[in-house]
Amino acid sequence: MVVSLCLFPFFCASAGSAGGATAGAEMVFKAGNDKAPPARRITTVDHLGRPHFRIKTKSATYLYDPVAGGFSSILDKLGNDWVGYQDQPWGEYPASAASSYRGVPNLVFGGDDDGAGHPGHQKCESRITGRNKIHTVSKSGDWAWTWTFYATYARLDVVLAPEGVNYWFLYEGPAGGKYLPRSTFWATDLTSPSYDIHDHYKGDVQRGQYRYLYFGEDHSPYAFFMAQKTSDTLGDHISYLGNEEIGARDSPDGMVVAGFGRAEGAKPLLSGPNTFVIGLASYRKEDPLAEGRLRRRMGKVLRRR
Repeated sequence: MVVSLCLFPFFCASAGSAGGATAGAEMVFKAGNDKAPPARRITTVDHLGRPHFRIKTKSATYLYDPVAGGFSSILDKLGNDWVGYQDQPWGEYPASAASSYRGVPNLVFGGDDDGAGHPGHQKCESRITGRNKIHTVSKSGDWAWTWTFYATYARLDVVLAPEGVNYWFLYEGPAGGKYLPRSTFWATDLTSPSYDIHDHYKGDVQRGQYRYLYFGEDHSPYAFFMAQKTSDTLGDHISYLGNEEIGARDSPDGMVVAGFGRAEGAKPLLSGPNTFVIGLASYRKEDPLAEGRLRRRMGKVLRRR
């Protein structure tokens, strides 16, 4: 028997649903015969003083804000939080680089649905629709996406977006769980790992057209990766935003700002349906084979249907 867990009873129409489930209720699924096994379980927990979906996989633990449609936290197996969203300070530039600017995927920027997909905003409703799936719809009904969780990555399918309205897909958080820009590196499918600190506050941004990006920190045995399944010629973005006006290199806290479909002037570029993947992978900088292994993994993930 499949049991559906939902925080919003009117939004759950699937058979066998348990409307009004309380925090701590649990959904457990068997791995089945998928080539990439699904998440072991999805639970409801209290995080940041409100319900979150907790998705535990082999490689990461995800905390999903269901009324926001985005991840507040993504934890590696050592407990380090690669997102680290906090509610306060809220909307202060650049101070909120240490708090409310953080999140994944932060899809909708501007307009009536501003904040949909970004933790902390109450623009969405979410429900569990399968053994390893969460479906989110904006309260306007104009946006919809589905997250599917596997052992080593999570896939986002944007299934509905308003015609003529653009969005982006962003990772905003501290690589390795703590903002240490001098020992943080980034790489893309077209570039080798780099320690260049592109300072967002000062208008210094790395731009290009990439299929995938990944980030790590010298003291962490993991790297965070993100990929866009379908290639395009739209602009992508990598930078660092410190939480003080002294800049990215010297600020005591801050975040990586990186993703697909972001042009100069905070202009979203993506449109229509799209598919993206994110995840954490083992990655030790001192291992000369680490980069090649991660790049091969990215190739496999991108080839999967």
